[in-house]
Amino acid sequence: MDHESPSQLYYSRESGQTDPSASLHRSLKRINTGESIVLREMSPDPLPFPVARENLVLGALPPETLHKLDSYLTWVQLKKQQFLRRDNDSPGFVYFPVTAVISDFSLLADGRMVEIAITGREGAVGLSPYLLGMDSAADITQVSQAGMVRRIDAATLTVLLGSNEQWQRDLKRCLSLYIKQISQRALCNMYHSVEGRLCTWLLMVQDRCGLTTMKLTQEHLSHVLGVYRPTVTNIAQDLRRDEVIDCGRGTISIRDHKKVEELACACYDAPAWATNQGERR
Repeated sequence: MDHESPSQLYYSRESGQTDPSASLHRSLKRINTGESIVLREMSPDPLPFPVARENLVLGALPPETLHKLDSYLTWVQLKKQQFLRRDNDSPGFVYFPVTAVISDFSLLADGRMVEIAITGREGAVGLSPYLLGMDSAADITQVSQAGMVRRIDAATLTVLLGSNEQWQRDLKRCLSLYIKQISQRALCNMYHSVEGRLCTWLLMVQDRCGLTTMKLTQEHLSHVLGVYRPTVTNIAQDLRRDEVIDCGRGTISIRDHKKVEELACACYDAPAWATNQGERR
């Protein structure tokens, strides 16, 4: 996929400005809310993930804008395969992933799902209704990798956007990349092999979550790729036999990153913001 450098768009600040990760040096108290865990600011304990892993959309904001927005953003820990939207639900929140990875799915006529877009810390989820005045292209939005997001009430965001033209433009750039990804994925799903698409997807998820071992089931992969589970099982067995990946109980580990890149379809291109291999753990 043709990833444009975030520094060319909106994922950078002018030199000399405040460190965008400074707002992450806050401790958090967990409060159960059913499917997810809301985190409230408390004492100065360390966060349970590297400070450098800020959402890049939020991290690109001028300090004064981020400071104003910060009081409306809530830290939330999303669970694996948690549904954020399905059927004709109206999304009540906009999510800015930090370590979580979120997938948008389209339902096929035969009842299968196929992923049309994936979003991690480079983007935001749930912007379409508030920037374009139209519903999301996805039928279902689901968490692919559990992790942290910053969440804001959609109605509040709409009010804040109305008074900030610069941020409206920045978020529309973010949305344009999302729409571009949907178009690219449609072509990819039509013309590229299942093995190539699977390898591309594993790399895209790893870029966004920073993990070498990811919590994934073959059933979930079949949903993502829009194929039947035996197809995924056969490909995964071949890749494991060739020592490209390892498959555990509900996990997949990339053993040979270079080989996975070679097997990936032409849609994959490592984004500039994911080149820090040291983040993978």
